[in-house]
Amino acid sequence: MNVRFPLLTFLLSIFLCYSLAIAGTTGKIAGTAVDSETGEPMPGVNVFLEGTTLGAATDQEGYYVILNIPPGVYTLRASMIGYANFRVQDVRVQIDLTTKVDVKMRSKVLEGQEVVVTAVRPVVQKDVAASRKNITSNQIRALPATSITQVMGLEAGVTSGLGIRGSSSSEALFMVDGVVWRDERTNQPITQVPLSAVQEVSLQTGGFGAEYNNVRSGVVNVVTKEGSPDKYSAVITYRYKPPSQKHFGISPYDPNSYWLRPYLDPTVSWTGTENGAWDEYTRRQFPQFEGWNAVSERTLRDDDPTNDLTPEAAKRVFEWEYRKQGDIDIPDYSIDLGFGGPVPGISKALGNLRFYASYRREQDAYLMQLSRDALLNHTFMTKLTSDIGPGMKLSVIGMYGETFGTALSRSGGSAMMTSTSNVAGALNRAGFTVPWRIYTNIYWAPTARYYHSASAKLTHVLSPSTFYEFTLKTVGRKYFTTPGDYRNPEKKYEIVP
Repeated sequence: MNVRFPLLTFLLSIFLCYSLAIAGTTGKIAGTAVDSETGEPMPGVNVFLEGTTLGAATDQEGYYVILNIPPGVYTLRASMIGYANFRVQDVRVQIDLTTKVDVKMRSKVLEGQEVVVTAVRPVVQKDVAASRKNITSNQIRALPATSITQVMGLEAGVTSGLGIRGSSSSEALFMVDGVVWRDERTNQPITQVPLSAVQEVSLQTGGFGAEYNNVRSGVVNVVTKEGSPDKYSAVITYRYKPPSQKHFGISPYDPNSYWLRPYLDPTVSWTGTENGAWDEYTRRQFPQFEGWNAVSERTLRDDDPTNDLTPEAAKRVFEWEYRKQGDIDIPDYSIDLGFGGPVPGISKALGNLRFYASYRREQDAYLMQLSRDALLNHTFMTKLTSDIGPGMKLSVIGMYGETFGTALSRSGGSAMMTSTSNVAGALNRAGFTVPWRIYTNIYWAPTARYYHSASAKLTHVLSPSTFYEFTLKTVGRKYFTTPGDYRNPEKKYEIVP
């Protein structure tokens, strides 16, 4: 008995059912065509989107629907023998939504006569049952943001860390072209998408449909750009911020800082902060210190002659141990570029094969120098699209990225410092009066993450009202965190002037 064919059919059915359950990455246009004078429905009117192969004909009731439309702005045209062409400009198609456009055909009086109108967005979207926001690529370019998380952080109820409605980012669902990008180890979304690759972003909070799972706070659905089959295009965005202080007050490496002044100020460093040189208010602002004279006397009174120090030498040892100058001396910057168009030489032979490649690199300096001085992200992403047959389109997306930074762990934990507030919080938890973590680079471990994603999606339009999608995907992430190098404990000798 041969069971191979039934088994293959069963597996294919599972994949198709799964694909039908994933989030939408396209929209649709629907409406009716009527005679402008009589108001009667008109069957057989050809309705299509200019510059595309997408279209439909109205049925007996004058109704039409165009499915599987990538998000964007289109011009819709309706035509029928004996009637003037009807054009609707600026028709906005959004992710997973229906745009309603009604057509009013007028009897042709003069040859070449055409009716042109401009689409108006309705005040209320009837097919939206939840709080929803769509952001286009043009809007993104006008925003003061360098990443998807920053774009989302400008929306009400969303933080720049992708916390939605008070929940953590692990409770949000992040999708790219219908594929979930999630770190299975931590349940955190993988959001390193170049902004140059984004066509549109949809943010939905609450009221999720059955196609979403493992989500509580919100859904972010990113649809990426396709290269044009006819021309090349490019976009580049560059932002630069020179090195600057990222905290209030004076630097912790300044001689007058909280941790250094009692030991370096000549009015109190030799004889102690209680010698009367400081008033009570000043003494309360700094740690109490007995003075280098007292430290020297203590080393001379014990039975170990190898640790004997003069007051000058004791102060010199302190200055050596706290010699680090950890002020930020590197810039913040981001570069985001994208380029796409037909694949040279083989585009027409392979179904208008086109590509869109993008790259993003961002450096965000920490509060101070650590085992790594900044959070560094860079991501490369490319998308290939081909019309492999009538009504059939294949899209293949590949992404690879790396993140380098400093871990919140000393021994291999996966948590990474991603902002200045993370560094400040780590210092606060360690204890404000324990300063040595500020004056060394080795307390927190250097860490790196490598992530990749690959997906293929086949879309087949069977009829103006029916299509299916078949999707395969893989997402992976690797961590490398190692303790920093040990500090050299050998004693150093020098002649003190």
